[in-house]
Amino acid sequence: MKELRHKMRIWRILLVFLLLPSGVYAQDKHSYATPLGKSIFHREVRDANRTVLKMSEVSPISAGIDGLVLVFNMRQDLSKVTRPLKLVSFNSTSEEANSHLEIYYHQGTITIRRKTAPNSAYYYDYNLYDPMFTVDGGDVQWEVHLYFTAYFLWIETKDTRKTTNNRWHAPIFFGINLPQMNYMGNYLGRSSSSYIILGDPNPSTTFTMPGEISMYEFKYTELKDALQTHFCEDN
Repeated sequence: MKELRHKMRIWRILLVFLLLPSGVYAQDKHSYATPLGKSIFHREVRDANRTVLKMSEVSPISAGIDGLVLVFNMRQDLSKVTRPLKLVSFNSTSEEANSHLEIYYHQGTITIRRKTAPNSAYYYDYNLYDPMFTVDGGDVQWEVHLYFTAYFLWIETKDTRKTTNNRWHAPIFFGINLPQMNYMGNYLGRSSSSYIILGDPNPSTTFTMPGEISMYEFKYTELKDALQTHFCEDN
């Protein structure tokens, strides 16, 4: 039974992969800025590392919306990061152990850790092969835009040292839901049991998350159309 469920999950991921625009997988367009949508949360912070954001703090979400964007900054010397650096965890309580999905910086790109259940010791890591950061010496601030839905993620990173050709992009062909677990519905419903925890409790080098935390809302079909029309053109 477990093997059957695993195979069905793989087929669902492949189906999403096939339904998305083919141009998404082409060479990255570093000049492209993905639309953010309507703002539903904004907070100026000195350092958001270890901040717990409750979805009940977010403004009401428009009808028909099925996606949210989390925007944050990360500042560190990437050349000194010696183990995966946790950026974000999605949680069913304010305790980090109850996370079901975690986003890490690792070796110049992103790793997504998906647990089989909250507070489970079992998980699998999805490592992006394409670079999402340039790794050089010195403290550098990056801005990260995490677009998440029930079944799809889109990540955009921005090197704040540059003003042009400074963005990297990646699609991930699963979202924050698990079979029989509609986490996305809880996040869209601003449930009191839905949390986002930012940062790493034990980073391997000096790590801060300065500037601001923001959230926006979007529709998956509109994002898909925007990527097909603008991200994929001449790419």
